[in-house]
Amino acid sequence: MPSLDHMQKISPQILLKLIQKSKDFLKQNKVMQEVCHKYDFDIEDLDLIPVKFDDIDVSAKTDKGIITLNVSLLELDNIHEIPGYLCHEMTHHIQQSNKPTQSADDGDYLSNPSEQEAFQFQIKYIDEQFGEDKAEDYVDQVLDHHEETGKERAKKQDILMNKVE
Repeated sequence: MPSLDHMQKISPQILLKLIQKSKDFLKQNKVMQEVCHKYDFDIEDLDLIPVKFDDIDVSAKTDKGIITLNVSLLELDNIHEIPGYLCHEMTHHIQQSNKPTQSADDGDYLSNPSEQEAFQFQIKYIDEQFGEDKAEDYVDQVLDHHEETGKERAKKQDILMNKVE
C-alpha cells in the first residue's frame, strides 16, 4: 500500500492530472450527469470541486466541500476505483451545495438518506462500468464493513441497489 511518504514523492502535477482525467471522464458519464441534472448543477463545475489525496481512515470523504481520496487508491490495483469514489463524493458535494446534509458521523451511517443516495449513484456507476456482479460485490463489501446482518442487511442491500436496473 502506498504510504503518505510514497505519495509525496509523486509529483503534484501527476496527481492533478489523474484527478482531472477522472473528472473529465465523469463529466461524460451518464450517472454523474444524472446527479448533476437532479440537483440542477452545471456539470462543468465538477472541475471546481477541490480533490486531494491523503492518508485517511476511509476510502474517501467530503468535508467542508473538499473531497479527500485515500492514498491507497493510488495502488495500481485500485486506481480504476477513483472515478466511482469521486462519483459518490461529488454527489455529497452537490447535495451540500443545495442544503446542509446529515453528517456521516450522526446516527446510523447506512440509514443516512444522503449517504444512501451517494451509494446508490456510486453503485449504479459500478454496475454500468463493470457489471452487476461487481456492483453486488461492492454492496456486500460495504454491508460487511458496517457489520449489517439479517433483515436489516437485506433492507439496506435493497436500498443501496435501488438505482441498478
